[in-house]
Amino acid sequence: MVLAVRPTQEDLISVSGFGSPRCMLFFPASRPEMYEKAARSGAHAVCMDLEDSVAAGGKNAARSFATLALGRARPNGTDLVIRINHPSTAAGEADLAAIAGALDAGAPAARDGGLALMIPKVGAPEEVEAIRGRLSAHDLGVGLIPMIETVRGLARVEEIAAMESVRALLFGGLDLSIELGAELAWEPLLYARSRFVHAARLAGVGALDMPWLDVSDRTGLEAEARRVRALGFTGKAAIHPDQVGTVLDAFSPSEREIAYARRVVEAAADAPVGAFLLDGAMVDRPVVEAARRTLERTADLSRTRGVGA
Repeated sequence: MVLAVRPTQEDLISVSGFGSPRCMLFFPASRPEMYEKAARSGAHAVCMDLEDSVAAGGKNAARSFATLALGRARPNGTDLVIRINHPSTAAGEADLAAIAGALDAGAPAARDGGLALMIPKVGAPEEVEAIRGRLSAHDLGVGLIPMIETVRGLARVEEIAAMESVRALLFGGLDLSIELGAELAWEPLLYARSRFVHAARLAGVGALDMPWLDVSDRTGLEAEARRVRALGFTGKAAIHPDQVGTVLDAFSPSEREIAYARRVVEAAADAPVGAFLLDGAMVDRPVVEAARRTLERTADLSRTRGVGA
C-alpha cells in the first residue's frame, strides 16, 4: 500500500476545512430545524447524523433532508459533515446513493471543500477506499472522517488514517469500550486514545475525541477536553450547543500560554545564538517553533471566533 504524503498536524491547525476542527457539533438529521442553530453555535463543523440518533422508521425522511441540505449553501459557511450508516447495511447503501445523486445534481455545500462524510465502525482501510472510489468521480473534494470504534479498527488505525481523502479521525470510545469489555472511563481507554492520536499524527490528519455524554456536567466536559488536548487530540465532538464554548476554550491557548509564547518569540529575535536562557530555562529552536505556532493558532481563533469558529 502506498501511503499518501500529508501536511503536518501543525499545518492542518492553521487552515480551514476538516484538517482539525476544534469542535464538531452533532445533531440528528431527523431534526432539520436544528441545523441553523447548530451552524451558528460557534462550532467549527456540524455533523448531520443519519446513524445512531435516527430511529429506523425515520431514516428515509432524515436522508431526504440531508440531500436537500447538500443542494443549499451551508448556514454561516460552517463546514458540514454527514455521518452515514455503515455502508454494509441497506441504510448505508441508500445514504451513499442519495449523496452521490445530490452531488451529481450540483451541491453548493461541497463546492469549497466544506463537506465531509463520516463513516462509522471502520475496521479496515479497504472500507475507506471503497467509499472514496464511489465519490471520486464527482471531483468535489469531499473529505472522509472514519470513526475508530471497534477493536478491528483500532488494530489497523495507522493504515486507515493514511488513506487518501481522510481529513480526520473520530474516536468512538463508547462502542469501543463495549467491544473491549472495558469501563467507559479515562484510564481503561488511555491506550486506545494514545494509539489513535499517534496514528493521526503519523498521517497528518485531525484527531477528534468522542463527545462528553452528560450534557449537564460542564466540569467533567472541561476536564476531559483539557486531558485529550494534552494527549495530542486536535478537537472534540459535542452533542449540545451548550458544550461548544467549553470545548473551544479547552482547545484554545490560555492567556498564560499566549503571554509566554510572545516572550519566547521576542527573546528569540534578540538572541545572538541558537539557544538561550529565559526565566532560567533553556530555549532552543523547537521551543521557539512551538511558541510561534501558539501565536499563529491564537491569530486563527481571533479571525474565526463568532463566525462559525
